[in-house]
Amino acid sequence: GEKCVEVGAKLLVDGTQSVGALPMDVKEYNIDALICAGYKWLFGPYSIGLAYISDAFEDGVPLEESWMNRTNAKNFSGLTEYEKAYHPGAGKYNVGETSNFILIPIIREALKQISHWTVPEIQAYSKKLIQPLIAYLKNLGVEFESDKYFSSHLFALKLPAEVDVDQLKINLEKNKVFISVRGQFLRISVNIFNDAEDIKQLIKSIEATIKK
Repeated sequence: GEKCVEVGAKLLVDGTQSVGALPMDVKEYNIDALICAGYKWLFGPYSIGLAYISDAFEDGVPLEESWMNRTNAKNFSGLTEYEKAYHPGAGKYNVGETSNFILIPIIREALKQISHWTVPEIQAYSKKLIQPLIAYLKNLGVEFESDKYFSSHLFALKLPAEVDVDQLKINLEKNKVFISVRGQFLRISVNIFNDAEDIKQLIKSIEATIKK
């Protein structure tokens, strides 16, 4: 965010793949707007997302015009008497029909659970969990980003040439390991519901596919 401040630009971040599993401080990184889907690392349902909107957008105009985003819109005894002015703060950027009696309770409970676990602990657990996998893959010659740019909950790697990708897909399914195979690359994600046995099964799946 420092570069954005220097040139007078706004920093907008899509945090869908990080928020909930990787510590992210909007003040430290000078983030002006942070948006994320609720269904990934926030353990929420589809069709709902969350956003942090800084004061930089206090005078902005929302993309969606909704009567619920207007001042006095919460006065349900006079639904037609809301004012033209937008609701102050980030609330003006809400989509319509935010009073969803199914989605809101689910995401609220999910956030309470994450707050109980704490995001730093989730990241620390993920880091400890993948250490045997990282050590095994490095021994095969796989390269990883430095710790400064590496996230333990979600990362990608290029498989060594000696790994038979087609056979790997078969072995992963056989061992009930669900990760994304994209050509010669793997995208791996872990969370608190994974354990050491899951990592062992992944290593086992790779070992069995190395071309002799």
